[in-house]
Order: sequence, then C-alpha cells, then structure tokens
Amino acid sequence: MSSAVPATSNVPLLELRELEVRRGRRTILAGVSFAVAAGERWAVIGPNGAGKTTLLEAVVGQSAPGRGVLLGRGAPLRGLADRAALMSWIAADASPTPEARVELLLREAARRGRADDSRLRALVDRLSLGRLLSVRAGELSRGEQRRLALVEALLLGRRLVVLDEPFGAFDPLQLREVLSLLRAEAALGVGFLVSVHQLGDAEKFADRVLLLHEGRVLACGPLAELKARSGRPDCSLEDAFVALLDGPDPKTRRPEAPDAA
Repeated sequence: MSSAVPATSNVPLLELRELEVRRGRRTILAGVSFAVAAGERWAVIGPNGAGKTTLLEAVVGQSAPGRGVLLGRGAPLRGLADRAALMSWIAADASPTPEARVELLLREAARRGRADDSRLRALVDRLSLGRLLSVRAGELSRGEQRRLALVEALLLGRRLVVLDEPFGAFDPLQLREVLSLLRAEAALGVGFLVSVHQLGDAEKFADRVLLLHEGRVLACGPLAELKARSGRPDCSLEDAFVALLDGPDPKTRRPEAPDAA
C-alpha cells in the first residue's frame, strides 16, 4: 500500500517546548516537552487525571496552551488552519454523521486528502469495511465507527495522526489488524501521537512513550529506554509504569488507589 505522506525532512513533525495548560487556578499540564518525528509511534500513558487528553487537545487546538511553544515542521502552530494542514485527529468520543453512508464519508475524506481509488480500496479492504459501504454511519457499531474514523484519518494524507484512546472498541482480531496497519503507515513516514488506556495495547503499538504524572513528564523516549529506567529492562510496560510511579522521589509516587490507564 502506498502512502501520500513521504518523509522528506529531519525536522520533527511536532515539537512541544515547556507547554503549560491551565484551567482557572489549576495547572493541568506544566513543562511538557517532546518531539514527534516522521515515522514515530508515540503512546501517551499515565494515571487517570494525568493530563493525557488535555495534551492531545492542546496539540490539535481544542485546548489553548497558557505558555510554551508548539511547532509543526519547525514553524509555530498558530491556529486550526496550521494544524489541519499537518494533522488529522480522532477524539475518544468522535462519531460520524448518522445519516451519511459510509462510502460517501470515505470518498469525501479521499477527495480532501487527494487519495486515489487504489488507496481508498486498500484501506477499506484492510479494515474490512467493504460490506458496510452502503450502510448509514448511525447504524454502525462502536467498533465499526472507530474503523471508519481511522480510515478517514488516513485518507486525509496528513503527516501526523493524533488519536485519543482509539483501541478500546476493537476485539483482539480487529486490534491486531489495526496495529499492523498503523505500523505499516509509520514505516511510510506517518507520525502517530496516541493516548492509550491499556498498557498492553500501548506496548504493542508504540516505539516511544510519554509517561505523564500529575501534568508533568515523568518519562519520555524509546520504549526500551523507559523500561531500562525502571531498573528492569526486560519487564513489561505495565511493570515499568508501576516501578517508575513508585520511584524514590515522593513527587512521582502513585496515589493510594492507582489506575494504570
């Protein structure tokens, strides 16, 4: 399958420098810095309330940063138009127009992304949407809606795809195919920034991890390095997650009722 998103530069697709998001007097994110390069698969993980969704909303322009710098391909991202040229976005609660038929939604995404028919057919076949093309979107199951949204996002041909908890609606076979597709797209230069609730899914998907805790970056970088930081390089991501949150610094210890989300 060919992609309309070739990797052409060593400049990061997305770079955050000391990003801060506040709501009233409360600081939701503080000092968040990292960069997503072409072809990288980032999983954003952390306990409930760590700021995962807020981070993605700041990236896509749904939550206004108070301070910090947000760059797309080296240039400031000043508004929604800049973001739309760089990235596609699927929110956790996204749902398609109920009365629209699946084929119409896909062809509109292909038109906007200048994707040809072969690209459209390949994605439809890959995620088993062919039998649903004549179905109205409101009649789809949650898992079918998520597969539709993912194909729409890829048809747009953006350099960066941002997804908020995309995997929970899939059964194991569907998840395996979705993860295989995302890895294939990344190999062709698409960057991914994805918040993930289940750490097992994050480990299957990501080559890089951003671990947030109370709005700050606790760990950031390649998956293997994060595991090494936990002191157990051969452990699972879940074990590394727990070890890092139970670290010697009291500021990074888990609350009494942790949620490895």
